[in-house]
Amino acid sequence: MNAPSEHFNRSAYIDLIKRSITNYSYLGGDPPFEDFRCVTHYDLAEARWNVDRLARPLTLLTKGQLDLIENAVLEIEERCVPGDFIEAGVWRGGVIILLRALINAYGIAERTVVAADSFAGIPKNVRALNDPVDLWSDRWVAPLDEVKKNIERFGLLDDRIAFVVGFFADSLRRLAGNKFALIRLDSDSYDSVEESLLYLYPLLSKGGIIIIDDWHLAGCKAAVLNYRSQYGIDDEIKVHDGNAYWVKC
Repeated sequence: MNAPSEHFNRSAYIDLIKRSITNYSYLGGDPPFEDFRCVTHYDLAEARWNVDRLARPLTLLTKGQLDLIENAVLEIEERCVPGDFIEAGVWRGGVIILLRALINAYGIAERTVVAADSFAGIPKNVRALNDPVDLWSDRWVAPLDEVKKNIERFGLLDDRIAFVVGFFADSLRRLAGNKFALIRLDSDSYDSVEESLLYLYPLLSKGGIIIIDDWHLAGCKAAVLNYRSQYGIDDEIKVHDGNAYWVKC
């Protein structure tokens, strides 16, 4: 019997990570993984999960959105874009787990995964008016201890993950001087997305990729478009499975 190839082992490992952080194995039901949406187990009207806490996913992302992250990492590696990976707005840590697993699977050297979050939920907007996110009763709180335990369960909690704790208006300014090859914003509200862009986008290397998770939310989209207009950014925005992204030229 032939031994599995290195490519198969890597692909199988990353696929298993994606299925695990979405909890497809328990929540998936009949649809194939490609069509699975774990958010269908969340009652939007009641702002609560319909499954036990232990069965809840570590990310709301779809397979297509997780694939986008993997493809971005591979493109960055292929083009040798300098800098670390950062997600601003990590919720329960699913994407951080995926990014750290990708570093292992592809033997990526000298990059750190930065997890930036208040770890106290989504703050209400101060500057923006009428952002629907402010009406959410669920502020999507995931404490730092919980996030670290989730990552540890995958055997991936080590010094190649750095945590930046606090609301973005205060915490992200501490990253001045850092360099990033990949920025993923999952900040939901207008103010949080605006602050993420203000402090992080200047740190994105030329050729780096920025992914905007909440493109479907009016406040998030407005913050992105306003920032691009203010700073004269005209790099092409592409949309993949509801997530927007572009390459910094």
